[in-house]
Amino acid sequence: MFYFYMKMVTTYLLAAFVGYFLGAFPTGYIVGRLWKGIDIREYGSGRTGGANILRAVGAFPAVITALGDVGKGVVAVLVARALWHNEAAAVVAALAALVGHDWSVFLGWRGGAGVTTTMGALLVLEPVATLVAALLGFPVIALSRYVSLGSLAIAFLIPLVLLGKRLLFRGSWEHLAYGILAGGIIIFAHRSNIGRLLKGTERRIGEAGKRRSR
Repeated sequence: MFYFYMKMVTTYLLAAFVGYFLGAFPTGYIVGRLWKGIDIREYGSGRTGGANILRAVGAFPAVITALGDVGKGVVAVLVARALWHNEAAAVVAALAALVGHDWSVFLGWRGGAGVTTTMGALLVLEPVATLVAALLGFPVIALSRYVSLGSLAIAFLIPLVLLGKRLLFRGSWEHLAYGILAGGIIIFAHRSNIGRLLKGTERRIGEAGKRRSR
């Protein structure tokens, strides 16, 4: 029994380690440096995600960043499944990738807000739930032109969709736990955006990301 628990703890720790360092890969920072020679953390929101890249660097670099950030979540789950054949370990790796993306050791514990990496992992874990959350959440961005508002909508939708699947179709408890925890992390990462939304000072799509004052 002791060996079993030690093996389980070791598996989850290794999954978290692998997931974190995959998520911590600084996609947006590298794109900003290579494309425009800037430190994206000094512009706009200071985040490294696609939305800030869009404002400060451009549309195509933002697409590259978004695809890279989605890929981190995808790879984290696939690697964990391949190594441990354990869905709970895959979920641990997915959550760790989200944490790594938001608080990267390579960027002084800074990063993005986590939506694209979350969706990448969810795409492997729950493809249909990913599609439903995207179809319901992304129109919020299109209509409001607030990326943060759409991101918050997706953060609420993911656990609700997974809960519905669990109740109606006996969906995975591990995936539901992922949805709840990932949604909570996304909302926490958007706490400054929530304040700006309430004040009416949040940046919309199309507004340039100005250099931050030191």
